[in-house]
Amino acid sequence: MAQDFRSDDVVALPPDAPLNNDAAPVREPVRLIVVSSRLGVTRMIQTLHLRGVVDAHEWSALQPEPMTGKWMSVATKYLTLD
Repeated sequence: MAQDFRSDDVVALPPDAPLNNDAAPVREPVRLIVVSSRLGVTRMIQTLHLRGVVDAHEWSALQPEPMTGKWMSVATKYLTLD
């Protein structure tokens, strides 16, 4: 399998070659964290889902928040930066 790789198959760009940043827009991850009672977290997830902010399935499973012992859930959205 290692013999299938040939170093001459790799095309190296010169160090001063500009990168093509127009190919894909820059996407910035934004983490949303909800901390409250189990009911409070669940209701907030439902509210954000109904308002079209974050789909309910995008949230992590409920887990204890390490510092306070309350419950938390996390979701990540991606913003396109122009």
